[in-house]
Amino acid sequence: MKRFLKIITILFVIYTMLSMVINLINLPNPGEYDGDWDTAYCDEYSRVDTLDLTNVQQTHYRSWNKYTFDSLYCLSYQMSSIASDHSKEFRNKIYSRERNYEKYWRNIYYELYNADRENIHFLQDSLQQIAFQNQLTRNEFAKLIVSFVQDIPYSYVTSGPCDKTDHPCRGNERFGILSPVEFLYTLSGDCDTRSVLLYSILKHFGYDSLIMISNEYRHAMIAIDLPASGDHIIHKGKKFYFWETTNTGWLPGMLPPDTNNIAYWKITLDHEYQTVTSSYR
Repeated sequence: MKRFLKIITILFVIYTMLSMVINLINLPNPGEYDGDWDTAYCDEYSRVDTLDLTNVQQTHYRSWNKYTFDSLYCLSYQMSSIASDHSKEFRNKIYSRERNYEKYWRNIYYELYNADRENIHFLQDSLQQIAFQNQLTRNEFAKLIVSFVQDIPYSYVTSGPCDKTDHPCRGNERFGILSPVEFLYTLSGDCDTRSVLLYSILKHFGYDSLIMISNEYRHAMIAIDLPASGDHIIHKGKKFYFWETTNTGWLPGMLPPDTNNIAYWKITLDHEYQTVTSSYR
């Protein structure tokens, strides 16, 4: 009997040790970032942590559909209100000396891009990691970047009081636009707010993109030099395909039916444009 109990005890100890080893093998590496989490853990929400009265930190958890609609991309990032406030202070100091419509906005957009381009590496790194883990091609990577922004719900950003009710609205914002850092902190952005952020990210990764604006349509979007088909302009000998950014599902070369007169679209910021002077004092 004692011998039997001894065997049972030994077997139990072996079973317990094997179970612990198996569990350790299956545990995820806490230092690993998985850009393609299981859908059950890929919720979309924001968490607010108030550090003090002058610094509110937010963590945004974002998930969005792949263009194949068979699974999700996921990422998260943290930002502080101090960074957003600094970016807003800069935006409020900008002015453009130009009177021409396209050149006026070129100066504004370029200043916003140039001021924030070094402050959004956290997002660029996360997107690049997703691309690496999913072994995306160059075209697929561009779609990943644009679809991330397309998925953020649309908000109006106006220079005066809000008079819109069909979408959330941020009123009394200088130029009726938010900077890339402000956009990523608030997740509130209209067409040109999104276009400047996308221009910044795409330029960082070596894509040739343009910011297109239409005074007639009161709208902005990007155009990009990628293999595609559909609506495009020819600029410096290359085809640049229009890419709508304010809603999900739009692919390069697809102009919405209510904004599809290409003659009404003008280039405001070229991918090669640069200046050594600042447009504010």
